Amino acid sequence: MRSPFWLRHILGALAAVLLLLPPCAGHAAEAYKPAFRTLGEALTEPPLRLDINVWYPGTRQPRELRYTPWTLYAARNGRPAEGRFPLLLLSHATPGTRFSYHDTAARLAARGFVVAAPAHAHDSMHNMDDLFTWPQLENRTKELSATIRILLEDKELAACIDPGRIGVLGFGTGATAALLLGGALPDCAPWSGYCARAGAGDAYCDPWVREKIDAMCAAFPLGRSPADPRIRAVAAVAPGYGMLFGPTSFRHFYPPLLLVVAGAEKLDRAELHAGSIARVPGLKATVLELPQADTGALMAPCPPRIASELPELCLSVTPETRAALAHRLDGALAEFFLRHLGSSAHVPVIPAPPDLTPPAPKAPAPAAPARPQKRRARHHRAPS
Repeated sequence: MRSPFWLRHILGALAAVLLLLPPCAGHAAEAYKPAFRTLGEALTEPPLRLDINVWYPGTRQPRELRYTPWTLYAARNGRPAEGRFPLLLLSHATPGTRFSYHDTAARLAARGFVVAAPAHAHDSMHNMDDLFTWPQLENRTKELSATIRILLEDKELAACIDPGRIGVLGFGTGATAALLLGGALPDCAPWSGYCARAGAGDAYCDPWVREKIDAMCAAFPLGRSPADPRIRAVAAVAPGYGMLFGPTSFRHFYPPLLLVVAGAEKLDRAELHAGSIARVPGLKATVLELPQADTGALMAPCPPRIASELPELCLSVTPETRAALAHRLDGALAEFFLRHLGSSAHVPVIPAPPDLTPPAPKAPAPAAPARPQKRRARHHRAPS
């Protein structure tokens, strides 16, 4: 039964008001004011400039900040609050940018986290050169690990980060990279039967994409784990590439895992990706299901310019649904990371990555020395 018009009108107006408030409004558990700054550094491996958005706990009142076309709510370059806080790496989805989850990042900063969102230069809304290749995932893991180093070397931010409490939060392909940083090892075991289950209309079963996935799978097994043992907790929101992870892929995965299943996702369909990962035998994960969510619904509201260019991404759900999803997801993320990183006493110990160096081939056994042949004695006949 549909709600009465007057009730729908009131609920819609209330949701609209909530969306206009700064990200930290209305959250009683938020003890800090979100502050914001940017960092940048040239990397040699992979060779690129890494630009990073950083939200952190501050004390100054947040205000409107414009980074065209985005509008954020934070205190620009505000002084960090006293104390040391957990660090969360935030890896955006392929159609996103380092600004796409600014509201979630600000709310986590208000709850006592430093949140660092690097730009994935070749896997974003602006450039998808690495799409459907192993470098798409490998470069993300390198960029995220480099982000840890950059923040811990920053004179001002390092003082407010506890290097023993680091987690990673990834969306879409960023969630897949987060799993790799946590110790997952791709083996492509499910790929051979993927298209039979998914159907010809699945994006990964397009001939061009299948060729790229085949090439990616040819690189496995890896000779070196991309795991970073500094990562103590992983939140993977709607991960893609579910066909890369088979029954033994998580045998060296040690951090606590929050796995979020986006039920309305169209590219990385839940039953074939996040759901498939959740069903891997032996994987221990807290699973959160969001039936109405897709990639765009989990992002911050798009600026008008981006919304007009990408309506299928930006307008996939109503403002009311987006606000409800953000409330549920952000609450689950804060609860998960506070449980595992909120106190040094509860941080899990993560072993070093496994040695994946293939064993050296056995040297061939030395050939047995040739047995000397017996010479047959010659009998000379006496001359007659």
